[in-house]
Amino acid sequence: MNQKAGILEKDYIIATDLDGTLLDHHTYRFNKAMPALEYCDNAQVPIIFNTSKTFAETERLCKTLNNNHPFIIENGSALYVPKHYFARELEVNIPRFDAGAYWLYKFGLNRSEILSRLTTFKAQHTYQYWGFNSMSNRDLCRVTGLSLEQAASAQERQFSEPLLWQDKVEKLAAFVKHLQLFGLNVIKGGRFVHVLGQSNKAKPLTFLKEMYELNSDNQQTLIALGDSDNDKDMLNCADIAIVIASPVHENPIIEQHPHLIRSRYQGPDGWNDSILTLLQDNA
Repeated sequence: MNQKAGILEKDYIIATDLDGTLLDHHTYRFNKAMPALEYCDNAQVPIIFNTSKTFAETERLCKTLNNNHPFIIENGSALYVPKHYFARELEVNIPRFDAGAYWLYKFGLNRSEILSRLTTFKAQHTYQYWGFNSMSNRDLCRVTGLSLEQAASAQERQFSEPLLWQDKVEKLAAFVKHLQLFGLNVIKGGRFVHVLGQSNKAKPLTFLKEMYELNSDNQQTLIALGDSDNDKDMLNCADIAIVIASPVHENPIIEQHPHLIRSRYQGPDGWNDSILTLLQDNA
């Protein structure tokens, strides 16, 4: 297979955020991205979901789209790799667990530890927020527009605690600094503020890219797509970063990226247009 010189080569990996990027921010539908999804499937380009969603939510979408590739959940807290997906694996100190049909690589803290630290934190501070742990499934439905079944899956957190920020916007920076003293990281998503361990969307993705390269004779070109601040690390670590326009918030600020693309359209429309334009023009 001939390869083009420069950044655009024949072997691609696509890593994508879900809500507001591949999925419509309001309806959670992906149908407008189907032409590009089918193009990638036919071209054997793996699509890696890199999301704030839970394992249950992400695996369900994988099955819906017949996507049998690895995926990253809860803002980089864990990577799930289907067993027998890679013939060779990297020798690293990342904790790995048997998770049925998958190998689970753990990059974050357990939710129980996060909740314990948040309880201690809340006793010392007066910030106003509403955590998933305090919400019923019906509460979550009202906040997000999810169905009851979808809300139940969203509640199955393993490595993070999303918060609905109810305080003044200008207090958020101080909140982040104070939580860092408790060994917790805070990442702002499209709807929620996510509290997790010292992980982000880039760490497992960089590891996964190395796994692909270990199992290939070719260097991989990583394309990442996202629309929110919690996607910045993922976008910055990619060879090609695509910022998807959002109907509800400003785009994340990406500085000095050598191959930065901004979508012409929002959500899955932008996803579809950006991927088809990029891959078809360089086929």
